[in-house]
Formats: sequence, C-alpha cells, structure tokens
Amino acid sequence: MSTGRVGSSAPVDARERLAAARTALVRAVVGDRLGLAVFLGTLLAVGATWRVGVFINDNYTLANALVALVDGTLVVDEAAYGSLESPGMQVYDGRLYGRNYGQVALAVPLLWALRAATAVADPGLVFAAAWSLLLLAFAVQVGRLTGREPLCATAGAGLALAVFAANAALAEPIPARLVPLAALQLGTVLATAVVATTVYRLLTRLHDRRVGVAAAVVSVLATPVVFWAAIPKRHVTVTALLVSVVYAFYRSRSASDDADGRDAVLTSTGFRALAYALVGLCTWVHAGEAFVVFVALVAVDLPTAPSNDRRTIAVVGAAFAASLVPFFVTNALISGDPIRPPRMLSEFAVSTDRGAFGGAGGGGGGGPGGATSGGSAPLLPAPVRVVVATAAERAGLLFGPFVAGAKSAVADPESLYRTFVRAGYDGYIGQRDNDQAINLSVLESAPVLAGVAALVATGGRRATAAVRRPDDSALSDRSRRAVRALRTSQTGATDAFVALVAVLFTLVYLPRLPLFAQVTVRYLLPVYVLAVYALARQSWARRVLVGHGRAALWSYLGGVLLGAQLIFVVVTVGSFGRGGAFQLHAVVGLAVAAAFAASAVGSAVDARVDSVTAVTGGLAAALGTNLALLSAFAYFRYGPHVLPAADWLADLLASA
Repeated sequence: MSTGRVGSSAPVDARERLAAARTALVRAVVGDRLGLAVFLGTLLAVGATWRVGVFINDNYTLANALVALVDGTLVVDEAAYGSLESPGMQVYDGRLYGRNYGQVALAVPLLWALRAATAVADPGLVFAAAWSLLLLAFAVQVGRLTGREPLCATAGAGLALAVFAANAALAEPIPARLVPLAALQLGTVLATAVVATTVYRLLTRLHDRRVGVAAAVVSVLATPVVFWAAIPKRHVTVTALLVSVVYAFYRSRSASDDADGRDAVLTSTGFRALAYALVGLCTWVHAGEAFVVFVALVAVDLPTAPSNDRRTIAVVGAAFAASLVPFFVTNALISGDPIRPPRMLSEFAVSTDRGAFGGAGGGGGGGPGGATSGGSAPLLPAPVRVVVATAAERAGLLFGPFVAGAKSAVADPESLYRTFVRAGYDGYIGQRDNDQAINLSVLESAPVLAGVAALVATGGRRATAAVRRPDDSALSDRSRRAVRALRTSQTGATDAFVALVAVLFTLVYLPRLPLFAQVTVRYLLPVYVLAVYALARQSWARRVLVGHGRAALWSYLGGVLLGAQLIFVVVTVGSFGRGGAFQLHAVVGLAVAAAFAASAVGSAVDARVDSVTAVTGGLAAALGTNLALLSAFAYFRYGPHVLPAADWLADLLASA
C-alpha cells in the first residue's frame, strides 16, 4: 500500500513542479497575469494587420541572410528573394554578407518552428489557428483577471472557433517560399509584444497597473511601433532591447527593496548585469545604436549605482563581455576583425562591380591612416604614433556623431522642425516617387506625443522634482546634492537615463534627418516609446487617467472605430491617392496634436482642464492607430495577410 501511495503522489508532485515552473516563467517574462494579457493582446492586434511580404527592398538582404544562415553559412551565395544587389548587402573579399545578424539569428529557431508547423498544414491555416488560440488564451486571462473565467472562456472559445471557421473558409495558399520571410517578421512581432509588456511592467512598478496598461497600449498602438511591427527592420528589435535595458536599470536600483521576495527574480547586481548584457545583444543587431545606449548607461549608472565595488563591477563586466561574444564571433568569421561589424564593410548595392569595392575600401581606409601617422605627434616613435592615430580615429568615429548632431540642431533648425513637426513635401524625392509625399514627422505620425509639451512648458516638474535643490547657493553644492539624490532615488536615476539616451539617440541621427523615404521617422522609433514614458511620468497625465479614464478610453475607441471610417471615406471620395492620404493624416494629426498639447499644458497648471485633456488625448492616440490600420488594409498592398479574413477586408476596401 505504501508503494501505491508513493506512486499516486508522484503525478501530483510533477504537476506542482510544472505549475511552479510555469509561474516562474510568466513572472520572468511578462511579470504577472495582467502582463500576460498585455502580451497576448499585442500579438492579437499586430497579427490582425500582418502581411507576409517585402515592404521595403532591404528586407531582401535580411531574408537572404537568414536562408544562408539556416543552410549553415554566413556567405550569401544566391538570392532566395529579390536580388543580391539589394540595399544593405555587404561585400568582403569578394563574398557577400548580410547585416543585423542578431535579428537574423533570432529568426532561425522561429523558422524551424514554422517549417515544422507548415509541414502538416498550409501556412495560412497555421497562422489562422495560432491567432484563434491566442484569442482563446487572451479571453481566459481576461476572465481570470475579472473573476468571470467560465463566462469569458466560453465566449472566447466560441469566438475563436467562429474566427477560425471564417479564416478557413476564406483561406488561400500562402507560398512556402515566404516562410523564411514570415519567420523574420515573427521575430519583430514578438519584439513588439516585448515592448508593450516591458513598458507595462516598468510603469506599473513606478506607479500602478492602470498607468502601466495605458502606457503599454499607447507605446504600441498610438505610435509607429505597430506600423513597423511586422516589417523585418531592426527598429522594433532595438526598441525592445532598449526598453528592456531601462527596465533592468530600474530594477537594479529597486530589486533589493522589493517587499515581496518572490518577485525579485534577480538581485540588484543581477539586474545591473542584465542591463549591460542586453546592450551587448543589441550590439549584435546594430553596433552604432548599441553604443549610444552604452554611453548613456555608463554615464548614468556609474555615478548613481548603489555600489561600485570590485565584485559588482566584475559581475557586470563578465556579463557584458559574455553578451558581446556572438557579435565578436560573427565579425571575426566575416572579416577577421572581431570589432568590425558588417555595416562597416563596403556596401555591394552601390555598384554591380564587386571588384570596385575592394579598391575603394582599401583606399578609404589607408588614406586617412597614412596621413595621420605621418603628420601628427612627430616627437613620438612610429609605433606610438600609429597607436595614437588609431585611437584618435576610433574616438572620432565613436563620438563624432554626437558632436555633429549637436551642431546640426543649432545650425539647421529647419531640419529639426521638419523631423519633429511638419515633414511636408520634398520635390526632389517626389520626382522619383511618383509625386507621393508619404513621409510623416514625429508629431504627424504620433500626435499623442504632443503631451510631452507640458513637460517642457512647466519646466520639467515631475514626480522626481525632489532631485533638485533650489535652495542651494553654490552650483557645485547643487550638483553634489543632485548626484546624491539620484543615487537614493531609483525613479530619478531612471528618468535621467531615459532622458540622456533619448537625447543621444536623436543627436546621432539629426544630421541625416529628415529622410523622405521612411514613411515615419523610423530611425527614432525607440525615442517614440521613451517619449511615452516621459508622458506617463507626468503627474497631470496620471491624474487625467485616474479621474477621466473612461472619457479617454471612449474618445480613443470612437476615434478608431468612427475616425478610421471617416478618413477612409474622405480619401476614397476625394481620390487622394497614397500621398494625399498621408498628407490628410499629417494635417489632422497636427491639428489634434496642437489641441492635446494646449490642453495638456492647461492640465499641468489647472486640474479643471482634465476632462478636455482626456478627450483630446484619446483622439490623438486614435489617430496613431488609424494610420497603422489604414496602412495595413488600404494604403499598402505587398503580400497576403496571415489572416485570410484580413485579406478579404483589404480586397473589399480596395474595391470601394
């Protein structure tokens, strides 16, 4: 009998261990049950607009690099998609390579999983079934959160079956050759869900769940993040890594203070090491942008860290060094230089003559080096001169963009205006783009960010106002007090890090902006999310959300459900074309952004304006969502949707 008792308890123990492991995994990845709902809801929203196809021609480069990597090589010998002369293809020693290998490597296991799933069913049915299962899981989570699990589970199951039946009835075969491209897109879709969940976790810890959910929704659905979510560019992946760095940085200041030890997955030192490790992984995706994050992280982390003892620095340094190994190995396998990423090689797409690049690259690299070593520091021995010249050249390469960005902001305010406020129409680009002005500024593509104007107008008064000490008489004394306050204020240090990385990110790209071939200002996509963080950190915004949350929600829903239809009708009746449609979005977006900015400043001064701010804020967020929805279903057609019902809707709108 004792044997029977032992045998019967074994399955119970196994189930308990499995449940504990599942709980730990959920806590580590999404934080809590509401975070899981945010994650699933984001996947549902992005999946409904996801097309499998090539939106921009340098997607060919990443897709061909993925096919080559799955075949076991970094060298791209043949074009599975498009042409080998696509932008971004790099050449070294006569061989072609891709770039953003961190993003490509993430897609490898996703491709294996998709190939396994599509081996037994058409890709269209696989995606439709997966979306319906996500819908059921989302309904179950909502039921558990609201205490109505049986009702929500039953309704979710019925709705999921109905959606799958509709998709199955409308399904058309998706070519198997598109599966690698879909794997790349799935990587950015998952990264989008990480952005939403991480923003939720961060703002929930800083404030509460309501603020966390609102910030997560705005970060993804009211900014161009949702537009780029299923387009395999690096920007969403870098954004996910950056917000994860911000979260780990905050936890490195707060993990040891958690009242509930169960929620402290890592120690404060562990989270600090994680922040640097995430920067290292970002380097594998894009070394230049990772360096921007690294500079900001070091500048804020070292002066404000609770401790910089040898053991802590050793742990952090070891984690950072380990995270750089994939980056070093990839570079060494390609060019033999572990610190020379593919982006620093010659770009094949500039010309069809491969041999010309070797000569140009060699000449470009040798000229400055020879001139510097021969003309600088003549009193130093030749080997020392070479080292000094190399160090100066690398320092200029690393820090020069920040200086150039600062100069550009001062010398060319018009470009700054066209980047952030009104992009307008560029005749030179229009002549080569069928006179289509489809490039929007930051505010035109995300009017909700106009709320940050209140932060500027009120002189930056936020919850961290205690960091400043206005009664200090000496500047040096104020600086010391500010540093001490930052070291004791985890929110103040996090705010400082977010502000610095946003400024540095903007400075790096200012000399190249505005670019009239990017739809939205995609190079600044991480800054959009950081701006939402700044918006959520303002006390007036949280007060509006608490006191007038329903007004904001109904304004948003009305702006999406009715506003999107109204814009579509105007575009269709007026025969605007894509360029005219985008300029309509721009003008309406700026008008609503101006109203939201004015009401936000008013709320920062007087709470009686809060009801107006809730309405204008909801409408501003809705316009960002409308841009993504209409782009997915009306403005751009470059491949089949993963949901056949979405394809049916797009065809219906096209015939209107």
